[in-house]
Amino acid sequence: MTETVLITLRLPQPLADAAQAAATAQNVSRSNLLRIALEQFLGVMSGTSEADRRRQFSAEYLFLVADLIVQRQYPDAHSALITEAERRMEALCAAS
Repeated sequence: MTETVLITLRLPQPLADAAQAAATAQNVSRSNLLRIALEQFLGVMSGTSEADRRRQFSAEYLFLVADLIVQRQYPDAHSALITEAERRMEALCAAS
């Protein structure tokens, strides 16, 4: 089993009550509920949540499909579109 560390945490009463109600509804301890919630929050913050990975995969797939269609159906426009995409990325990165 993974070593655990005790962390004391103060919560507003309504939040503590909501956590207890959710833990009871899920049939888990409050500690386990908060552990799961923190893991999910940290995953979202780091961009590695399941939903983020699904969105990244879907976006990449759509980009690949569009690129393949352009390469096959509009080969003369492909280079110009790539050049324009690079120009826009440079402008976007410079603006941030």
